[in-house]
Amino acid sequence: MIKYLIGVVIFILSQGIFDYILFDPMNEKRKMKIGIDAKWLFRGQISGKVFIQNILLELFKLHPEVEWHIFLNKKDKDFPVPFGKETAQVHYVWARFNMLSNLFVLPSYAKQLNLDAVLFQTFSPRGKSFKSIVFIHDVLFKNYPEHFTWKERLYFKPVKWTIVFADRIVTTTEYVSRELERLRFTKATQQVDIVPLGVKSIFRPRHQHDNEFLKTIRQKYSLPDLYILFVGRLNSRKNIQGLIRSLPAVNNQNISLVIAGDRSWKKAPIDHLSSEKNIRKRIIFTGAVTDEELSALYAMANIFCFPSFAEGFGLPPLEAMASGVPVIVSNNTAMPEVCDNAALFIDPHDPRAIAEKINDLLQNDGLYHQKVTEGLQWSSQYSWRRTAEGIMKSIFAVLDKP
Repeated sequence: MIKYLIGVVIFILSQGIFDYILFDPMNEKRKMKIGIDAKWLFRGQISGKVFIQNILLELFKLHPEVEWHIFLNKKDKDFPVPFGKETAQVHYVWARFNMLSNLFVLPSYAKQLNLDAVLFQTFSPRGKSFKSIVFIHDVLFKNYPEHFTWKERLYFKPVKWTIVFADRIVTTTEYVSRELERLRFTKATQQVDIVPLGVKSIFRPRHQHDNEFLKTIRQKYSLPDLYILFVGRLNSRKNIQGLIRSLPAVNNQNISLVIAGDRSWKKAPIDHLSSEKNIRKRIIFTGAVTDEELSALYAMANIFCFPSFAEGFGLPPLEAMASGVPVIVSNNTAMPEVCDNAALFIDPHDPRAIAEKINDLLQNDGLYHQKVTEGLQWSSQYSWRRTAEGIMKSIFAVLDKP
């Protein structure tokens, strides 16, 4: 009898253990939980803003099975988010100092939410309960400090200290990856993935735009029939001063220069140049424009010129190519990698060289149409979906997921 009872107890216990192993909810396959540092979705650093605005919806579409957690600046609660609650959970966090927010605030949320991984921008914390992936836009503040204010250099200085905490690093070009290694920002054991940025579908050739809309934009900004376009922040690194200095050497003195962008960061010394009587009437400053307006500015331009002294990626030349406009860019940093043979290259320190390439395009119809065709073909590979796929590949790699 005793042996029988002992046998029954052992059987019951064994069944309980067996059931626990089979049906314990901790062993059930649960949703992957991923956090995204999206504090710049509405305001903030322009590169980070462009990146996060374009990447979020693509990530959601690619992986609806993921439980997404989006971290936003608590000061932006009044802005409507571009997705529903069923798509992602939003957490408003303290973000007065972005680095401190990334190092201390977001990790606390990640631990409480039991996140598997978090994608950060610029500053990475040491993830103990989760994997950290950091997106680095560039390190130009280190190798081109003359184009940054002391406050900007101070802001970016901790990147070198915090990047070593990342389980994986993502950047946009081989150029930036090499600079991270050369400047000893990364450890030998850290993996750096190259994930290029994308071009929005609104940037398309002129014949694909509504003519009335183009006419409205032309009138709004008093655009001439013939113009060279520059797009970007008006600071010393973008070398707008070199572009302005090239105008007197352009053979066609009827062509104008349209400059679209905010005067931000370290300002370029362009006011005195653009005030010179012989070129003042040929320069138009639009200020900041919307993406829809920008698409029209690109489409109606005759040439796009981007003589920047340094770029970690450089998105405007690709947007211009997608708009069917021939492109002239600098022959340095990431520009040859990003534009390949689809652009014409110049020495940004030589205004006469800039003028010569402009003259080549205006006087050689064959070259002009060749660069339009090559630009359209080359830029077509750059999409934000491709960027999202690259980001997810990095996240899955750090989580050892297929």
